[in-house]
Amino acid sequence: MVHEGEFRILDDEGDPFISDLQIGNSLGSNDNFVNRGDVIVNFDGPADQIKIEFRRFTFAEDEEGAQDDFDKLSLWAYNANTGTPKKPADMEEEARCGGEDDDGNPLPWQQDCAIYVYYDGQNQLKRAGADIRVTLPPNYRQDIGIATADDVTEDAYPNRGNICVSNLNGTVDADLQSGLAFVTLAADVTPSPKCEQANPEGFQGCIDFDDPATEGPDAWSQNCGCFSSNLELGRVTIESLAPSSANITVDTTLPDLWTSFRAENTGENQLNGKHCPSAVEGLSDLEYTQMDVNQPWRLVGVSNFPSEMAPGGAGFTLQLTSNGCEPVSSVEAPDDFDPKVTDPESEVRGNVKVCAGCLAGRSCEDLLPG
Repeated sequence: MVHEGEFRILDDEGDPFISDLQIGNSLGSNDNFVNRGDVIVNFDGPADQIKIEFRRFTFAEDEEGAQDDFDKLSLWAYNANTGTPKKPADMEEEARCGGEDDDGNPLPWQQDCAIYVYYDGQNQLKRAGADIRVTLPPNYRQDIGIATADDVTEDAYPNRGNICVSNLNGTVDADLQSGLAFVTLAADVTPSPKCEQANPEGFQGCIDFDDPATEGPDAWSQNCGCFSSNLELGRVTIESLAPSSANITVDTTLPDLWTSFRAENTGENQLNGKHCPSAVEGLSDLEYTQMDVNQPWRLVGVSNFPSEMAPGGAGFTLQLTSNGCEPVSSVEAPDDFDPKVTDPESEVRGNVKVCAGCLAGRSCEDLLPG
């Protein structure tokens, strides 16, 4: 199932036309709207276009039964601020994202849209959902929310909800359970993607800032244009829903990117000696504010701090948290399913990693199982 539509990045004044998009729902609403699968977001699409692809799945005795379930799963795309999601027939037409006008012409996507999986039935089957792939233009600099859940109804087929984002030059907030999360920043990423797009002169002024009252350059002083314009810096926040154990990796791509990071595991097993260590690799000019050899599950610091006048804890910010450090079993593809194996092999998950270049050359299809 594929949807394509107009997705305007900027309005006629050059301001963001869309500044927020939600993809997936980990908790659902009224026993519906849960995707329970992978979410992939690629920022490599054509200008001002969005493409959404669903790969539906279920657990059925035969293909006919599976098709019956697939026919009930569809795209729900409406303004997320209109209240609790309802079945499409009960939603206001003005809230539709990517709808059509009276003549059948496609309408552009709106602000605050949500992309959910809708099940047309009394209650969504707990073993039915969809993988979601969204392709957006590379010059989208605003916010993306991502959420997914595991499909663990069948003990012999624990299908984890994974997340992968590639070519990001904006902000992502993501929640998952015991899946895998990968984010790769764009090759032209900056500490403040929003400022670079909305106020390019102010952005360059931050790079070149020099306060005559101080010695030497003062790049990214808190008095520079991006901060005075209240334009947020870039951010990636990923957290596993407690007490789930997720492996999380974020690749900054550029070793010299000004980055503030917190990579940690908060699971109880850390105190029992079963560690899920955090790692930081490949970034240059590193300074740690928390790095204890007796607590390898937490690393906090900054790379490439630009000047003494720059605000602490700023730059492109990474907040990465796994709330568990436990064995996780997983079956990610139908060919790997064996109904006789009710306890599939497991691996300890909860490892968190920040790197520069460790995911280079690998697409989301390469990184995600299944």
